[in-house]
Amino acid sequence: MEDLPSSSSYSLDSNNTSKSVDIPTDPHSPYSGDFGEYFSEQYSVLKLVLSYLNYYDLNTLREVNSSLKIATDILLKKRTWIQAASLNYMHGTDHRPEPIHSGHFIDLRIEPKVLFTFEGMAGGPSSRSRPKICMRLRDRNDNRFFPRSDIVPKSVKTFVPVGAKGIIYPDKNEKNELITVQTMMHKKLALLYLPTTNSYDVSVFTRVVTSDSFAQEPILEFFQSDPRPIRGIIFLKVGAPHIDGMIRFIVKMVSNNQSEPFALSGGHVSSLDYDNPPKKNIPGVLKAIIFRGDGIHCVSDFISSTTDDGVLEGLKLTALHVDKTIGKLNIHKTFIMMFQCVDRHSLPIEDNTLIAKVFPNIPIFGMQTWGEIGFRSFKSNEFKFAPKKRKLSIMHSVKTTYIIVTID
Repeated sequence: MEDLPSSSSYSLDSNNTSKSVDIPTDPHSPYSGDFGEYFSEQYSVLKLVLSYLNYYDLNTLREVNSSLKIATDILLKKRTWIQAASLNYMHGTDHRPEPIHSGHFIDLRIEPKVLFTFEGMAGGPSSRSRPKICMRLRDRNDNRFFPRSDIVPKSVKTFVPVGAKGIIYPDKNEKNELITVQTMMHKKLALLYLPTTNSYDVSVFTRVVTSDSFAQEPILEFFQSDPRPIRGIIFLKVGAPHIDGMIRFIVKMVSNNQSEPFALSGGHVSSLDYDNPPKKNIPGVLKAIIFRGDGIHCVSDFISSTTDDGVLEGLKLTALHVDKTIGKLNIHKTFIMMFQCVDRHSLPIEDNTLIAKVFPNIPIFGMQTWGEIGFRSFKSNEFKFAPKKRKLSIMHSVKTTYIIVTID
């Protein structure tokens, strides 16, 4: 730690209008001024002290004075990595196993902007079932559950709860291994937090459809309301076949309206969140997660081979494209989301393990699903994106689609 200077004229204010605070150098002369004000002005010391604090503590310090607010804001802006975590819940309850943790269970080091939650669920493919824990995180704020600020902080602008019969997530143990969860006695919830920056945005388009057709105007209005280029789309769907037509309409619209490359992935996920579903007709549900902006990049591909060698060959081709276009991936700012057909789970290969082999140390969040959605977002021979001159195969079966998302 650097020695404290005898006096300070350093200001955290951008206009440098703060007054200096003089500290007597004589150790026998007591300092009678405002030490809090003095400490706030010592940015080199303050930065070191604050660097050990998590988001919740820094957010509290924001309310102390303007100098501390500026210091915490500077520090949080530099924390642009992602964070993953997982929680266990006892079967049939909303609570963690005893003892109930009274503080912040998720020790966030970043100020989160986006939160994905993945809940492993039992039961059949009913489209009216919901990821219950995920929904309660959004809706409930009482003594029976963690306060909203503990897991879904106020800084979160986009919350995407997803439930599926099987989920794959990274476990932060000594082996840093991938865990596959299906029906089990203890509920598992995996969480993915993306940091707050101004260089990208994540929005969600949701529609519950009960008829055999869909209106194009709301879709056009939503997607055209933001002029920034779309880098990637994740589709989650349930139910009626005409939703496939809606997906194709969105993909065609995006590909026709921009020259920038974009990625695509998704699948038929048995449980989505949506408000007030119809009581009678089983609805079709479409959720599209859209990544926009210059500060985020996405690449998508799909796996169709049924041998380890074939899967690795395709993954290495994608890795080559990533290296040529994006460069070396920062493992702290990148994640992979994959959608594995349930029929592939019975094959003697593990797509998620092979993805982890080609893209080591990058967190993978996967769902076991069916009706996979996605395409190769580049031409394998030229490493270029050219969707307008060729028909895009976006609906698949017995395949795995995945999307690589990296933040600047």
